Amino acid sequence: MTTQRLVQFRDDNLEALSAIDEVGDGRGWCNLSPEVTTEDVDVLSVNVLSLRVKKGAPVASFVTSPPKRGERRPSTLGVLHTRGRLGRERIAELLGGAAFQVKQDHQQRGLLFEVAPGEPAVVVLEAMRRLLEGLCDYERTGTWRLDVYHRASKEA
Repeated sequence: MTTQRLVQFRDDNLEALSAIDEVGDGRGWCNLSPEVTTEDVDVLSVNVLSLRVKKGAPVASFVTSPPKRGERRPSTLGVLHTRGRLGRERIAELLGGAAFQVKQDHQQRGLLFEVAPGEPAVVVLEAMRRLLEGLCDYERTGTWRLDVYHRASKEA
């Protein structure tokens, strides 16, 4: 069973950082999106083939993997956006120094990064925010929405 909770924040991101830590090592995932001033804009979502809509606010998803044979595994950070392929230089600029390995820069499926095990939540959150700020086509309110999905432990 998976539980969901919402964390909204502006400048004080302590609860968001805690939530990212809570989903580590395969315990869940989270989706970050900026609140925008336009009323009729959806957050982007994906279907099997491509983006379901051609306009919308970008979303970043951080998905963690459980350890395998006692070894921690990388997580993934995906970003859906409407800008098409970005290229290495633009991606590096948006990452702002985060050492995430680019796995995909796709015209319709967005960006996909590999995040090393143990990467601090502050680095993950800051990279997510920088990516979304740089790829959002709409005026932002300054409020962020973090949907946190926590998987129930198998022992329960």
